[in-house]
Amino acid sequence: MSFATFVVYVTMTAEQKKQLLKAKVAVALQDELGRVPKQEEIDQITMLARVMYKAVLGLHYKRKEQKKNGQLAIF
Repeated sequence: MSFATFVVYVTMTAEQKKQLLKAKVAVALQDELGRVPKQEEIDQITMLARVMYKAVLGLHYKRKEQKKNGQLAIF
């Protein structure tokens, strides 16, 4: 990611970021399925992507915070 791309991404609103994710999902689905995906399919995959991102990032962040606070058990 170049600096210009990073600056543009940082200045995007939350709604614009959601639209960008939907567009990327639609392109990936079209490439994978070989047809134009239905709006329902795009919405389902977009929600799945957001949930998975939060699950992975959330666990990583929580573990990092616990380790920082000395709450993790060291085996």
